[in-house]
Amino acid sequence: MRLRGNLRLLVAAVCFGSLLAACSSGSSGSSTTTRTGNTVPLVAAGSTGSAAYLVYWDQNEEVDFLSMPSGTQGQLLPAWDLNGQVCILPDGRFVGGYDPTLPAQQSFGSAKPYKQPADGMELDEPNGSFSGQTLYVPGPYKLPGQTIGGDSPPSPNGVFNNNQTYTGCVVDKAGNILANDIATAQGQYPAPSSGRLVEWFAPDYTTYCIDYGPTAGGVGPHHTDGTGGLAQPGMMTLADNGDVLVPNVGTSSVLQFAQSSLPTSAAQCPGGIYPRDKVKVSDFVKDLSFPSGIAKDPTCDCFAVSTYIGDPSIRWVSSSGQPEPGRGSVPGTTITDLGKSPGQYNPFGMAFAPDGTLYFIDIHIACSAGLSGCGPANYGGRVMKVTFSGGQPSAPVALATGFDFPTSVTVCVPSKSTCPYPTGTIVAPLSGPSENPGPDAGPTSNAPGKAGFG
Repeated sequence: MRLRGNLRLLVAAVCFGSLLAACSSGSSGSSTTTRTGNTVPLVAAGSTGSAAYLVYWDQNEEVDFLSMPSGTQGQLLPAWDLNGQVCILPDGRFVGGYDPTLPAQQSFGSAKPYKQPADGMELDEPNGSFSGQTLYVPGPYKLPGQTIGGDSPPSPNGVFNNNQTYTGCVVDKAGNILANDIATAQGQYPAPSSGRLVEWFAPDYTTYCIDYGPTAGGVGPHHTDGTGGLAQPGMMTLADNGDVLVPNVGTSSVLQFAQSSLPTSAAQCPGGIYPRDKVKVSDFVKDLSFPSGIAKDPTCDCFAVSTYIGDPSIRWVSSSGQPEPGRGSVPGTTITDLGKSPGQYNPFGMAFAPDGTLYFIDIHIACSAGLSGCGPANYGGRVMKVTFSGGQPSAPVALATGFDFPTSVTVCVPSKSTCPYPTGTIVAPLSGPSENPGPDAGPTSNAPGKAGFG
């Protein structure tokens, strides 16, 4: 298993430095349609029974789920590379960032075949199997034995995800997939501005555009470790008008990308890059310490915003980004109290159920040597729930625990959308060595992973 070391190191770096001031909807798709550009047919999901809604979260390279109101928990996608926000397409397929564990990373890792290129977004079937298709920005940098390369080079010891990792995502109203790449924001503080917002276009997701990214320096024409782009972006969402909302640590804000200013096809992106002067971006919410997630609250015309260090840890803002009247906040952990209480929580990705119940990921920061040894606790990640009375949030309650650095939650409502669900016997969520056993030897071959469960 490979932890998302970028946040573990970022927390430690912050403790030595100064603190900042401060999925889709639509009708069901056919289960027998073959996609253009891909020979893998859609797979019908299993029965979701009488679930009012399903909650999904990523952790330790697998995707797990909670079915409500039954409370059933299980694996949707067995451990095979996915780490990051899960975004669901109208037909029940879903995407998420992947960057496979490599032996050089000195962490537990799956023996399943590597996906190619080394970093990208994987497209998965409604039953949790890999479709065989990945979304990526093409380039010359490959794992040995692979036929597809990406545009970010590996670090000197051969690790690709030190320079590129897709984390947050959204599916826009046209069905296009947008994801943010944290790039080289792997522990440096302040966070470098090497991150990117990348878009793949429906219906096939074989064409791409770098909507926003570095404008100077770096490697190659895409400035993959340059400056002038995003700086440690987090878990994303859409505004009602289709604008893309992106938490961004480096600006202590949630950025708002105007949907009307973004490309609608790859033809608008010469060399794969959208002209910067066409992008309209502004601060949606300002003066946040370590913004990590944003989610639309269905009970009001407002949004919840999370910060994994700071008090409050979750606050509510209006559709214009101002404090929402009548809404309370969820208390958080300040930098001076970090890691001192086993009951503390450090919110990251969030999602709301239709009734307004809030689910969020607690990356659960622990400290081993004062503030110099802080990071997400091994197997300490939790899925938390917050309910409301009169607009005031309850104290968070843990629903599922023992995870290795989960990052996001996603809610899907079967009465409104096709929701991913496993077929066959439900397998309980796993974590750590029981899920991706050591020693970390890696696959016997670098031949690309194919469709299926690995």
